[in-house]
Amino acid sequence: MICNRYRAGGGSQAAPAPAERSTIVANFMTLRNLLKVVFALLIFFVVAVGLTSIEHPIILKWVTGSARHHGRPIPATVYANGQLNDHIKVFYTDEENEYLLCLAANNSLESLEIILLDLADKWIGRPVATSKNDYDLIAGHLFQSEAGEHFSPFEDTKGFNADPQLTFTARQIKFNMPPDKLGIDSIRIILP
Repeated sequence: MICNRYRAGGGSQAAPAPAERSTIVANFMTLRNLLKVVFALLIFFVVAVGLTSIEHPIILKWVTGSARHHGRPIPATVYANGQLNDHIKVFYTDEENEYLLCLAANNSLESLEIILLDLADKWIGRPVATSKNDYDLIAGHLFQSEAGEHFSPFEDTKGFNADPQLTFTARQIKFNMPPDKLGIDSIRIILP
């Protein structure tokens, strides 16, 4: 004979009340909907990163931890060849007394040039790797790969072979550049 546990007096457990049963079903449906939303957001994030990385391959390096995000430029005033230049942006680095200059002529990413100013060791350099895989500006934020972290001083860089005559104070940085390379012979930065 089959024993029905939920029949009155037929077992040790009583059948759940109808209100309790609907709460269990509602919680199960809510959990299912929550999982659907989380899964949809995960798929959206993966697709967004994938599509962005087509145009900006450094994003994948940043997501995986092999690229650095320097953020937005600091509000410094930059003069190139004695004229105010809004296209040259100054970024802080993680090191104290180091700045990255981003020279983007006419905001074109094709002509992105990066210069490191190391005030602690008193030298200026260019990165060893300068492709879009190593440096990129995305919505005004500068990203730098691990390969882009290596620099050569101006004195050792092929074609630059010039002393930049770096001088600086707490609020101002001045240096010279070879004019035949980037069309700029001097840069003066007034820090905030």
